[in-house]
Amino acid sequence: MSPFRPLLASFSLALLGLLPLHAADQDLLAESLERAGRSYAERLATTSTDLNNARARVLREKTPLLTRWQELERQALALENQINRLKTSKEQDQEKRRALAKENDLLRKNLGYLNTLAGDGMKSLELSLQPGEPTSVAQRLRELQGLLEGAATNGDGKVAVEVARLGLARLRQGLGGYTLDGPALIGNDTRIVQGRFAFAGPETFFLAADASQVGIVRTREGSPLPIVHLIADWPAEKAAPVFKGAQGILMADPSGGKALHLIETQGSMADHIHRGGVVAYAILAIGAVALLLIGLKCRDLLQLSLDRPETIERLLQLVAAGEFGKARDSLPALKATTRELLGAGLDKVHLPKELLEESLDALLTRQRLHSERRLPLLAVIATASPLMGLLGTVMGMVKTFALITVFGTGNAGKLSSGISEVLVTTELGLAVAIPSLVAHGYLSHRIHKQLALLERYAFEFVLAAEQGKLLKAPASAAAPHGTAIGGGNSTAQHNASAAATSSSAATSTATTPGTATALPPKSAPAGA
Repeated sequence: MSPFRPLLASFSLALLGLLPLHAADQDLLAESLERAGRSYAERLATTSTDLNNARARVLREKTPLLTRWQELERQALALENQINRLKTSKEQDQEKRRALAKENDLLRKNLGYLNTLAGDGMKSLELSLQPGEPTSVAQRLRELQGLLEGAATNGDGKVAVEVARLGLARLRQGLGGYTLDGPALIGNDTRIVQGRFAFAGPETFFLAADASQVGIVRTREGSPLPIVHLIADWPAEKAAPVFKGAQGILMADPSGGKALHLIETQGSMADHIHRGGVVAYAILAIGAVALLLIGLKCRDLLQLSLDRPETIERLLQLVAAGEFGKARDSLPALKATTRELLGAGLDKVHLPKELLEESLDALLTRQRLHSERRLPLLAVIATASPLMGLLGTVMGMVKTFALITVFGTGNAGKLSSGISEVLVTTELGLAVAIPSLVAHGYLSHRIHKQLALLERYAFEFVLAAEQGKLLKAPASAAAPHGTAIGGGNSTAQHNASAAATSSSAATSTATTPGTATALPPKSAPAGA
């Protein structure tokens, strides 16, 4: 604690009048103040000296510090300028990087497009391979295809260049045409023949080694050798110079091979039916049955031939006149069916009307059953055959979709070929159904028409028979009276009377109430 603080405190209180001071205290106070003043002056001098020394030291040390500060400021300004330059350089580098990335993307896209063109070119080259060309070309294309798939990932365009070179080489080779030796399969007799292939543009021609056969070459799926279609109008002697590199005559196909391909796809009728499978053969079987039924019903229709109404009208007039014998003599001139009907009617003309009608109705029913037999089966075939064709189509479509599930829809040609094959059964079903339906309609109409005409003849015969019996009954009754009036011996008259009586009795017995029925024609001589 400082010694001046009590004195200062006492002095301060004295000044404030708070403490009464004595003389001794005043001397002590004065002495303390003086001593304190000297001490303060000494301390003040020391402090001033220290302050001056400190100022001098600060002044001495301030100069290098200011120099260093200025140097550091210059370094900071240089670093700031360098930072700005680095920022600018960084922005420029980023801009260059973006430009390079954009250019890289563009180059990658161009390379991808180039590889795509190379792939399309390889497909075109593969499709342009002519039948009979060596397998080395196809092998080279497969190698390039594998390299092209790897080039699509590593960004290499060398494979595309190789594809372009191969295409250019084939183009140069194809412009002038060239020939190669090799075997081929003759299409008409499936013989393997050695010869020479001539490649001229899109076509390939073949000449046998013995110059005996010449034709145009095509490939066939599943065959390792090219197929030669012989051309009859192209003599081998005119074609031989072409295969030797000289000028000659070539037969061109303006359809580009489509005509031959169409002929190959059509095949024979047996091949066409075989495509439909088991259902196609079943449809052909019921078609054969339908054809047999149509033949049988045509025969039945011919047997059901009837005479014209004008012919029957003359016979019915005889029946209505009661001349049953003359009517019977006219029967051989009639056709079989009407002869059977009217003959049966004349055989039972002596019966009552109800029995005669029942007899003729039984004959008509038998004739109807005979004429309409097998017609329902023909109608069933006409209805079932298109349904069987639809069944075959559905079965084929199920197989086609199963193939699509496994192999996809990449080959539209094979897919359309499969669909056309499954439609074979529909075609066969309709081919059987339409004629069967038309034949059924025609035969039904003709048979019903003939049966209706036959029924008409039966009804008219019954009416004519009733008229004839009504006319004949009075004549039979009057015959004995006329005989008795005439002259003659008594014995003849007696016999005639007895015969007339017997005839009248027989007539009365056979006649039902309300019906007049005459005797059969064979009893007429007894009455006479």
